[in-house]
Formats: sequence, structure tokens, C-alpha cells
Amino acid sequence: MPLTLAALRQHGALEDLSLPVGRFDPRGEWRHTYQIWLVGNRARRIGGVLQLGRSAAAGNGSVTLKVDMSVVQLAGTIHRTKATLQCAADPLATPRSWQIESTIVDSSGKPLDVTTVAESARVKDGTIEVTAGTRKFVRNVARVFTSNWSLFDAVQRLSGEETKPLEFALLEDLDLLKEGQRLSYWKTMDFELGGRTLRLHGYQQIGNGILPYQYWVDDQHRLLFAISGVRAYLFDPEAPNRLEQRLQGPAARKGRQKR
Repeated sequence: MPLTLAALRQHGALEDLSLPVGRFDPRGEWRHTYQIWLVGNRARRIGGVLQLGRSAAAGNGSVTLKVDMSVVQLAGTIHRTKATLQCAADPLATPRSWQIESTIVDSSGKPLDVTTVAESARVKDGTIEVTAGTRKFVRNVARVFTSNWSLFDAVQRLSGEETKPLEFALLEDLDLLKEGQRLSYWKTMDFELGGRTLRLHGYQQIGNGILPYQYWVDDQHRLLFAISGVRAYLFDPEAPNRLEQRLQGPAARKGRQKR
């Protein structure tokens, strides 16, 4: 069964989340942290962390998105991705250029040999000019496109029921192009969580090559939950500490066994 908010609550994934309070300006500077929760995680623990920050450049109609994502792999290693995107201040936060680096690290954060991949790119006239080490190449891209990370910014600036559907191509992880995407308003609902009643406004993304995405923002337009298939992003500033505790758990148990 695909994940939903109700299913996540049944799995215990929403327990003890550090949900935000107070005002929020989606067009200003912000930094959000999310748990990455995977339904295939048999231990039902945090499976990774996404940290995403936005800053606006005065006067030039652009914004900067900074991404730091860590996902725990089956072997216990961590796939870490860091990216900086220069984006248009438009409804889709369309990427104009970026730098991205990914690597595999062990549980202590030490990079494993020959696992780092880095590239930079800029968009020009319906193409992406990519530089990866000494290689340079050009790939085509739809004129209306965005990235999955850009959408975390974009949904916070939508207008609820008045939102007109957005159609675009998705450049997933700034790499895999998926055409025929559509993002539209879905519904508004009240959701009980942690002794609070949250008024949530939902948007849905459907398209080729993806499982439907649900994005839930609060009354301040802050993105709290992004859910798709077997993966969910859950707003939680404590997520890095939770991940560290998970990774230290097996090592601590081994240490006690040796003693």
C-alpha cells in the first residue's frame, strides 16, 4: 500500500516529531530539515535526512537552494549528496545552474574510495551544459522543467484552492529526466498530531515515471510532509540527531558485547 499520513501514523513514523510553530515567509530565507522515512525499513527507524535551505539574491530575480541529503543503505553505509542550485524566482523554482557532489561514506562519515562523483551544469536555450571532471557534454531538457528539490520550495508558494495546475518535466536528482508532470491543489484537511490539530493543505504531483506525490503545507505555507510510494519526508529539526543515534546503536551494542 502506498504511504499516506494515516499509514505513517499507524507505523509510528510521526511520533515525537519536532513540528514548527510561529510565522513563516515562504518567499524569504529559510532552512528546513526532514526525516527520510522508508516503508521498507523493517526496524521502522529513520532512513535518512534531508536539509534544504533557501536564500534570495537581491535584485536579480534568482534564489539559491542548498541541499544536503544522507540516505542509509542496506550495507550500513550512507549515500550523501550535496548540491547548490541557482534557480529562477518563478513558480517552479526552475534551476538555471548547479553544482552537485555525491559520495558514499561509512557510519563515521569517512568517504569510501572511488565513490565521489561531482559535476556542474548550466541551462542554456533548452539544453544543459554539463561538466564532470574533464568531461563536458550537452543534454536536451524541456523548456519548462524543475528538480525534485526545487519543488520543496515551489509548493510553499502555491495559493491553495486558487492554484492553477503546473505542467513540467522533472529532472530528478538533477539527473534523470521525467516528462509529463502535473502539480495541482488536492484538498485541505485537519489532522491530529502530537496533541495539536493541524490544518493541512495538500497538493498532488502525478506524472510519467513517478509514484504520485502528496505535499502537505500548514497555514503558514511551510512544507511539513512530502509523501510518495514507500518514501516520506517528515519535517523534523531533530532528524540529524535521530540518524546519529541510529547509526551509533549497532556500534554501541557491539562494544558492550566485547566487554
